[in-house]
Amino acid sequence: MLLAVLAGASREATTAATASAPRTLVTAHGRIYAFAQDGDWIGWVAGDARVRVRRLSTRRTWVVGKVGRPERASTAVIALARSRALWAWDSSGNNVEETIVSGAPGTKAAGVDLLLGDLRGTGGGARFSGVAGDGATLAYGWVLEQCVNRPLKICDVPWTDPLVVTGGGVVLARAGQHPLQRPPVIPGVPPPAMFAIGEGRVAVVPARSPTPPGEWVPRVAEDGPVDVYNLAGNRLMSARFDGLVRGVALAGHTLALLQEQPNGSKVIRRFDARNGAYVAVSGRIALGATDLSASTGGIVFRVGLAIYVLHGRTPRFVVRATGTPVGLSIEGRRVAWAENVHGHGRILAVTVPR
Repeated sequence: MLLAVLAGASREATTAATASAPRTLVTAHGRIYAFAQDGDWIGWVAGDARVRVRRLSTRRTWVVGKVGRPERASTAVIALARSRALWAWDSSGNNVEETIVSGAPGTKAAGVDLLLGDLRGTGGGARFSGVAGDGATLAYGWVLEQCVNRPLKICDVPWTDPLVVTGGGVVLARAGQHPLQRPPVIPGVPPPAMFAIGEGRVAVVPARSPTPPGEWVPRVAEDGPVDVYNLAGNRLMSARFDGLVRGVALAGHTLALLQEQPNGSKVIRRFDARNGAYVAVSGRIALGATDLSASTGGIVFRVGLAIYVLHGRTPRFVVRATGTPVGLSIEGRRVAWAENVHGHGRILAVTVPR
């Protein structure tokens, strides 16, 4: 239950009336596994393995690429920079592999394969840490980890040795990128456990090093920091605080962080992304809060099926989804997400008040 927001269903019904009713943007015949939006565009990965983008003002839809096989669609993630899409999925094989592809209406999709390490746990590798997009910028992140305490950098089973971060970073996916060519990382930006893109900036939560034994996914470091850089790699600010970052978002000049405090409670902190000036902190929010997203229209997150928006210190209930929200995000005042009910997907949107 949300600690400082709502107490029950009657309260939800009252506050929901301040927002417009949800409207359906897309109805799919099968499931929708990944969703994103940027400006006038939305994009999604459907169960038929096709990747689609739609311009909301014209309601025209394009297929811009695909996920390797339909059974891999459930592992997909997607980001948008207007009409350009960047998506990735676990393409597996003998090793854990992530395939990362970009595409747009009227262009041929191109991408890279990123080796992520052996499923049997025989050592480190390049760990995928997500995709992000905004405006003219698409990016993906990765972390190179190695077991440096063993000959040939091979870790013992059952993973009793820590992995040390030795490389990685945030890569800008350029239009017309040659297939199978990995562009260089943004100079000076550390390998990210998570990151966000916005307004020509990148906010990075660095990957923890060494990684605790047995934990093979990039983990955030305790007690920060969170750094913001421009796309040339110049650091603009650094935020430090006690606890763990559970979500990061950039919008306008605002950096928003979902922070788990040392006592286990959660808050949302805001900073000026240009210089690190502290802006505000929310009241305590539910421990299950996740899917942080920000725009000039506010900050959005969810607790289970319940979606909330934050403008000041106190979040307000917006709407309760029918199925688990996929790709929940806010663009301007438009909050949108995909959900699946009885094996069929749809994309919904609601307009939040000012």
